[in-house]
Amino acid sequence: MSRLTLKQIQGLQQLIQDGVEAGANATEEVHQAIASQVYAVLGHIPGIARPAGLVERVQHTLTRGVYRTVRAVNLTVGQVAARALEQFDEQPVREPGGASPRGLP
Repeated sequence: MSRLTLKQIQGLQQLIQDGVEAGANATEEVHQAIASQVYAVLGHIPGIARPAGLVERVQHTLTRGVYRTVRAVNLTVGQVAARALEQFDEQPVREPGGASPRGLP
């Protein structure tokens, strides 16, 4: 099995980060769309419409906050991972056959 290069690992890290971002965006959109359908129905029921509208606004705000937090954590973890990967160079730690290119035991 071949080893990944640092560039490949960095690309994988960015791909994962981009995937989490896109997934959070898509999930939030679907989440809000489904909730809006429920509140639209409740909005037509006398005596419930007004409180439902207030709950909808609170729910929308909280949901948006949760997904913003997911995106912020993803960004932070991605930045930390990218900085950690920058500490390595392109040379493998061990050469084929077990020899160390850096003189490590």
